[in-house]
Amino acid sequence: MRGAMLCARRLGGLRARLGARQVSTSWSPVGAAFNVRPQGRRLDLFGERQGLFGVPELRAPEGFRVAQERALRRTEQLVAHACSLPPGPQTVLLFDELSDALCRVADLADFVRIAHPEAAFREAAEEACRSIGTAVEKLNTNVELYQSLQKLLADERLADSLDPETRRVAELFMFDFEISGIHLDNDKRRRAVDLNVKILDLSSTFLMGTNLPVKAEKHLLPERVWHHFEVAGDHVVVDGLRAEAPDDLVREAAYKIFLYPNAGQLKCLEELLSNRDLLAKLVGYESFSHRALQGTMARSPETVMQFLEKLSDKLSERTMKDFEMMRGMKMKLNPQSSELMPWDPPYYSSLIRAERSSVEPGAYGPFFSLGACMDGLDVLLGRLLGVSLRVQQPAPGEVWAQDVRKLAVVHESEGLLGYIYCDFFQRADKPHQDCHFTIRGGRVREDGSYQLPVVVLMLNLPQPSRDSPTLLTPGMMENLFHEMGHAMHSMLGRTRYQHVTGTRCPTDFAEVPSILMEYFAADYRVVQQFARHYQTGQSLPRSMVSRLCESKKVCAAADMQLQVFYAALDQIYHGPHPRGRCTTDVLRATQERFYGLPYVPGTAWQLRFSHLVGYGAKYYSYLMSRAVASMVWRECFLQDPFNRAAGERYRREMLAHGGGKEPLLMVEGMLQKRPSIDDFVNALVCDLDLDAESFLADSE
Repeated sequence: MRGAMLCARRLGGLRARLGARQVSTSWSPVGAAFNVRPQGRRLDLFGERQGLFGVPELRAPEGFRVAQERALRRTEQLVAHACSLPPGPQTVLLFDELSDALCRVADLADFVRIAHPEAAFREAAEEACRSIGTAVEKLNTNVELYQSLQKLLADERLADSLDPETRRVAELFMFDFEISGIHLDNDKRRRAVDLNVKILDLSSTFLMGTNLPVKAEKHLLPERVWHHFEVAGDHVVVDGLRAEAPDDLVREAAYKIFLYPNAGQLKCLEELLSNRDLLAKLVGYESFSHRALQGTMARSPETVMQFLEKLSDKLSERTMKDFEMMRGMKMKLNPQSSELMPWDPPYYSSLIRAERSSVEPGAYGPFFSLGACMDGLDVLLGRLLGVSLRVQQPAPGEVWAQDVRKLAVVHESEGLLGYIYCDFFQRADKPHQDCHFTIRGGRVREDGSYQLPVVVLMLNLPQPSRDSPTLLTPGMMENLFHEMGHAMHSMLGRTRYQHVTGTRCPTDFAEVPSILMEYFAADYRVVQQFARHYQTGQSLPRSMVSRLCESKKVCAAADMQLQVFYAALDQIYHGPHPRGRCTTDVLRATQERFYGLPYVPGTAWQLRFSHLVGYGAKYYSYLMSRAVASMVWRECFLQDPFNRAAGERYRREMLAHGGGKEPLLMVEGMLQKRPSIDDFVNALVCDLDLDAESFLADSE
């Protein structure tokens, strides 16, 4: 939605619900609830139906209009109050209440518009998003509102009197204002608004273009590969890269056709990057990257490029060894075509991993039933953070699908912390993504009580069968732990302001809690607490965990090198303009410098790089978050993954602050030192060097 100011940043994600019938098992209540098929509710002709998430207006789609109108009326009152109030801490509280009033509708609607199975709800939510977006645009250009905040920050005495969290939140609101050009003269302000609108439209167009299929005449391809693609008359339709296809020719054809340059998409990307640069310079930044990185851990594009260049240098030798392994595998299977090409690594690295593992992926499933994994999370969170997950029966109308479960998150001494709705199962038209959505942010209310956070976790797991619960692959299990890391960030944050609640923090810090959970998911001491066969109760053999860890290290350097290439490309695209070269020429030069496999003439991979929209100038964030998670794991949890003192420190120094504290200060508090760029790089490389046996030995 347009306008960045008052609807705070949020990660994707969705749902949870449902009580389950009681069964006689050895699982905990939460494990048992997730290991049975959901039961349809009895017809209740007289019981009162609640709205979605317990919001009374949302018993029907029309309720979105009621909710948005109420929010807009409240907004008018708060704007008038903020503009008439002398500058002080109360100004920031009013801005946050204003943000909360809008976000409580916008965040919920943003989720419903993509996740609800009923078209009427989706359409009503879409309209609510547009309505709130329009209101935010107006607020972003409300000079009087801006001046009420500007007076506070411009008064050095007043600004210095603010506590650190309040001052940071005030500065974040000011940053959101100024990207709209509100501090400029009238002509420049109108230009900034126009650029923001144009960027939004270009982003939407580019994003749609990243997934468009490509038609190619059949006679251009060998007949033996036609059946691998949809055939439409005299054409084949290529809708993806077919990266896992065993036939080299199929992968090559898919790569060259799907990545063939589309002139309209190429123009759209050039205009998007150009307009982002124009906007950044108009509001006072050297480049879009400089603007995007303000307030992040990295702080500047110069730091990001230094991080990526040093990491690339450290990875180079390992990456070449990985490529040699892949070439060897390709030569063994196809001696006539042994040159390694960009369409080869996903397929051949997967073959090498499978060969090294020697365990069929399906063999893990019976040990990783969904209930067992939820049981494991409950045990881990309890021992580490004093938190338990309790299944609650939602009221009629509270959830959007019968198989959504609702969890109350309860602390052993603090009581109820918030709610997680778990929308874990596949269904028709459900977005195929694993993600986390904030539905309601936590904040201190005016009466001193705390507004409890509400989030949704969305996965795409298979439904349980008549004979067995849902069985997870190791990758699904790791994703579950990852998304629960986001949820705990939301639940355990106790910020005063919802604008910085939980995951509403800089992008290069937001993934730290979720990636850290992946380390717990790979530690045998944690896994042995819950991984047992759903029929026999047998524990997962340690050797299977060892082989799984070992297989993850195979070709990991090449995988990371690819991410470095993508991140560097993103930085260069959003760096100083004009570049003097088209985006394809930049791609070719960056691939040669940061990857190691040749650019394929006549292709334009950047036109499929959808992350340029949502993560413009910030694609490096995942690598930097992983580096921090690795350092936290080694420093605090490697010796004992259930260390309660370390868990409390983790909450106190990192989780509790959301985005209300500078991210490097949180990392420094956790590690008891400020990490250098070399520390970030060495943490990532150390993960590659640590093989499964030494990892397990360290876990003794």
